[in-house]
Formats: sequence, structure tokens, C-alpha cells
Amino acid sequence: MIRTVLLIPFFFFAACRKENVSLPVFQEAASPVREDLSSVWMTDSLHGIAVGGKPWETGCILSTDDGGRTWQTDTLLGRKMENVMFDREGQGYVCGQDFALYRPPGSRHWYDFRVNYYWNKACYFPENQYGAMVSGGSFQNGQISTFGPDAFWQLDTFREIPNALAGVWFSDATTAHAVGIGWVIRSDDAGHSWQRLDVTGDFFRSVHFPTPETGYICGSSGTLLKTTDGGRSWQTIRKGGSSGKRNQAFRALWFTDTEKGYVVGDNGLFWYTENGGKDWAAVKEAPAGVHFTDVFALNRLGWAVAENGRIFYFER
Repeated sequence: MIRTVLLIPFFFFAACRKENVSLPVFQEAASPVREDLSSVWMTDSLHGIAVGGKPWETGCILSTDDGGRTWQTDTLLGRKMENVMFDREGQGYVCGQDFALYRPPGSRHWYDFRVNYYWNKACYFPENQYGAMVSGGSFQNGQISTFGPDAFWQLDTFREIPNALAGVWFSDATTAHAVGIGWVIRSDDAGHSWQRLDVTGDFFRSVHFPTPETGYICGSSGTLLKTTDGGRSWQTIRKGGSSGKRNQAFRALWFTDTEKGYVVGDNGLFWYTENGGKDWAAVKEAPAGVHFTDVFALNRLGWAVAENGRIFYFER
């Protein structure tokens, strides 16, 4: 059962915009596909995976071994894949329409571990013994599935919520966070039970914790949230809107530490902060008109994917 937790009032303040920032490297890589790409994850500075496809028709898994300069078709599927991530032990996970896959450390092959016929939007596995996956339709019928820790193949718990969910993250071994349309929920027992937090007002698309205590959430109408207490409470650092300059179509964010991070979205939106989201600068080299869908960074290196099969790598 999902319980609602009332939090202390938010401290509202608007994130300011600085002048544009120029990155020393921001280049587009050749892509072997033209379908939309949804997610990218690098296991180190050279090796990584990107996924995407066309809903109900095709799915793709791409790989790189040279830091994202070139990409190859790894696996072709019959359904669009939405998310990729790797756990601390090097096992990979991909989820999307209808099913989810895993790849053992050292292997080049992907194997089914769950066929559920849901639109799985994101998954997170801290280790190969347990994790969580969230799903949902276009706006409603959200689901949360948790796995392990006793048996990786066993679906331990399954929850349904009214609204679709889009992102999930473990900030430590037992604390999980999931976000979606007007929902931010938290678990302190590895996803076996969840509590809804008093946070609404946007379609929250992405959640990321660079440390166990500090985390960020972005919404598709331009909202940015921040926590410094492990997700128990969230403060609005940028309030989104239904129109005007406040309405920014954020899709994903990533922070390399508590202060430095990126948020990306539609129409060339590619912002960078170095003071924990207080101020943001638009990356000058990001091409206008590109609908960015995900971003990933390791130290000063970064990668981003977008619609129409577009892939970029950059350096800060």
C-alpha cells in the first residue's frame, strides 16, 4: 500500500540563468539507426550502451568501445527500449515495451529476465540481486515492480498507482525513489513498500542522486527539485510553467557530483550548472531543434542521445 507523507513546506526560489557556456568538445557521432534514442549509459570512459526504437515496431541496442566516437548495432528487437543502466558489478539492464533484458558481466549477449507486457520506462539495480522497474501508459496506469534480494528472477512485489511513472533511482542500497506524473515516491526498504511525498505540479521525468543525500528531479514543464536529506524532503529550485519562459521541456538530468550537472530536453535544451542548480547556463554548442532525451557524464566526459538516432559526446 502506498502511504502519503506530508513534508515541511517547500522553500521556493527561481534558478537564475547565466550567459551561455562553451564546452571545449561537443561533437555528434555517426549513428547506425534513425529511430529515436531514449537512454545512454557508459560503464567507463570507452564502453557504453544506448537504446531506443520506434513504439510497437522496432527496438535497438547500440554499443561503443571508443568513448562514443563510433557506435555499432548490438541487438535489434521488436519493441522500443526506453532505459539502460549497469549495476556496481557490471551487469547490464535494459527495459522497454513488453519486457526487460539483462547482460552478465563480460558477456556480449542480452537475455530476457521479465516479460510483463507493460510499457517499462526505467529500471535501477544497485547490485545483481535486487532492484526496481517502473512502468506506465501515456498518462496513467503506473506500476512498480521490485526484484530480489533473495532471488533475482523472483518478482518480490508489484504495486499499481493511478499515474504513469517515468524514472527510478536507488540513492543507497535500500533507499529508492520513483517519479512520474504528479508523483514522487520513496522507499526505505529496497522497494518493498513506498510512501508518496507531498510533491506535485509537473510530469516528473528523471531522478538522479550523485550522492546518497543529494538528489535532483526534473519535470517536463520546467520544474527542477533538489534534496539534501536523501529524498525525505524536496525543495523547488526552479518552478516550471504551462507557458512562457518557465515552460521548459526537460527530459533528463545527470550530476557528476553534488554541484556540477546537466539537464537536457526539447529544441536544443542543454543546460549546465556548477553550483547545485542555483544558476544554469545553456551549452552554446548544442544544436537547436534537437530533442535530447538523455544525458550521462563521467567526470569531465559526457554523452547525450536524442530523437532520430542522434548521439553526441562532449567534454567539459
